[in-house]
Amino acid sequence: MKSSQFTEIQIIDGLKNNDSRVFDHLFNEYYTQLQYFAERLVSNREEAQDIVITVFRKFWSIKDNFQTINNIKAFFYITVRNQCLDFLRYRQRLNEVKKEYESHLLTADELKQSEHLIIETDLINKIYKEVQKLPNRCREIFILTYFKGLKTKEIASALQISESAVTTQRSLAIKYLKHAFSQEGYVFFCLVLAGMDV
Repeated sequence: MKSSQFTEIQIIDGLKNNDSRVFDHLFNEYYTQLQYFAERLVSNREEAQDIVITVFRKFWSIKDNFQTINNIKAFFYITVRNQCLDFLRYRQRLNEVKKEYESHLLTADELKQSEHLIIETDLINKIYKEVQKLPNRCREIFILTYFKGLKTKEIASALQISESAVTTQRSLAIKYLKHAFSQEGYVFFCLVLAGMDV
């Protein structure tokens, strides 16, 4: 059975039966968005990755305690957020400078924004999934543009195609993704792309 075919009941039962396929499914489903969420909080990709891996290990050690997918998702986000706060406090103690401490410590307003980050990371996850459905060349050019930050000329050189071909394929990718999202979802999709390093 492919991981994408797991139902909620199969996931909960699989956790109780130590089914590693269930762990693989949950890891593939949530790792990218959790890593993005953590990185936004700690501003350090490697540390964010370490935090998420640690949270998955902790999850597996208490896997029998979960009854629903929502419980699991809530655990992931809350635990990642708490681990990020612990890391920031640790980094602040090392600095031993009040100004540096205050500049890195999350404020109450920033903590409230974590809910918005969860929504944003859910959308990022949907974008990643839709991008994987694009035709090969469209997908390759879209990733090089929006995920790798390459310019049209750089992509044309790397793929040994014309700049107009790059532009055409990128337009096709955007057109496909526009149809893949609702009107409201597409607005957020555009905002996410605008915030990427291009």
